[in-house]
Amino acid sequence: MVTRTYRLDHDLGFAPNPFFGWCTLACCMPQIRKYANLGDIIVGIAGSGKRGLGRYHPRVIYWMRVDETLTFDQYWHDDRFVNKRPQIPGPKLRMVGDRTYRHESGNNDWYFETSMHYLPGASQRNGGHVNTDTKVDRVLLGKSFSYWGKSGPEVPAHLMSLFPNPRGQKCPKNEQLLAELHELIDINNPRPIVEDPADWDNPRYFNG
Repeated sequence: MVTRTYRLDHDLGFAPNPFFGWCTLACCMPQIRKYANLGDIIVGIAGSGKRGLGRYHPRVIYWMRVDETLTFDQYWHDDRFVNKRPQIPGPKLRMVGDRTYRHESGNNDWYFETSMHYLPGASQRNGGHVNTDTKVDRVLLGKSFSYWGKSGPEVPAHLMSLFPNPRGQKCPKNEQLLAELHELIDINNPRPIVEDPADWDNPRYFNG
């Protein structure tokens, strides 16, 4: 088991998406999605940037255990995740759906829904976020997870070396510090959803 850590720039409930019984990482963080193995632990904390989550740094946003992996096509066609298809406009819970990318009719081009990573007029096909997301055709799924949003435990200063600065992923090896981190996030007692995503009250992403 490897623990993979990173910092989130924003927390919309999109990447990761903790809703409908599964925590899924289908967008962003291509390195983690490419290299994570079954049983690995992923821990995301609020980044320290001035925008978005900087106000919550260094709180833990979530952790998840990788229990399953799927390709985008498998994810799209799997009935277990039908509620994760994005619906824009719609309630926030549905707007942040991450079940969007797939191939159709044997075509090699990517098809995708309007989502938090593709809003008409704000991006171009196979460019920007879409290109980053689809360059790794892999979705990580976890049934064991805790998602706190803005109310997660604060990472003490002596554990901050376990996290990359500022971006990317890190696979720390210090077993003593990792044991403390695992105790902090209580990986033996998953809590699913504790609170709404931290940026659901951020007018930069949502109106109303």
